[in-house]
Amino acid sequence: MRDVILAVAAELEVPRALVAEADGYLTPETAPLVRAQTAALEAAIGTGRPVPWASADERFQLLALLGAVPAASAWFVAEGIDADIANASLADLTPKLRDYGVAATGVDWLAKVVTCGVFVLGRLQFEPAQAGAWNTHIPESGPLDPAACDASFARAVAFFRARGDETTAAFECHSWLLDPQLAEYLPAESNILNFQRHFELTDAATTDAPVDGATEGDHAVAKFVFRRPLADLPTIAPATTLERAALTHLAAGRHWHERAGVMALG
Repeated sequence: MRDVILAVAAELEVPRALVAEADGYLTPETAPLVRAQTAALEAAIGTGRPVPWASADERFQLLALLGAVPAASAWFVAEGIDADIANASLADLTPKLRDYGVAATGVDWLAKVVTCGVFVLGRLQFEPAQAGAWNTHIPESGPLDPAACDASFARAVAFFRARGDETTAAFECHSWLLDPQLAEYLPAESNILNFQRHFELTDAATTDAPVDGATEGDHAVAKFVFRRPLADLPTIAPATTLERAALTHLAAGRHWHERAGVMALG
């Protein structure tokens, strides 16, 4: 088990400190528990089924996640999914573990990646349809180039249609990037506002109400724009238009909001 996990960690360029800490957790006593959790992840591959966790210890979770990657790779091959899609989809582990770690990313998201529930199709990520729409995610992999996004949506339709989904006719997205308040600060031709225009909002700003003085959107902006805790933001000097917008808005006592939207095909 250890050799497999270390090989996967090296291939995915998981930070050495995380690997060393997790490796130190792996003992004759803990190894059977890690194997059992890995087996639970492997059994869920391709099913879309959530996996319960036997321990909240991040070291335990990282070991099980990495241990399931070979089975995930084998599933992609067995399903006849292109290697570029398989590699890019599993490679989402790399920036998440590098920039945030298991807990800050959310182990349920990482489990979704290793159980093949998220597909990278060009610029964007997509989940198979639930409740009538394909869920859209926005990786932190550069600008939201309009042509690249349009190509991703088209590629997603073709991909899921080829896998037997003939009825889904919409995409959904849940993100702070859909917050219409961004239009107060960004130029109309910005990539972010262009992306927003794909979606019709299906919620209200009040859905993301402040808890302890901050919304989910506030925390998301701090995490994804600055990679810092929200409390650190007053000390940061903005370097981009988006950073200036984020800080100006918060300094005025206003909140950013996670918003939900849907985009119908055609």
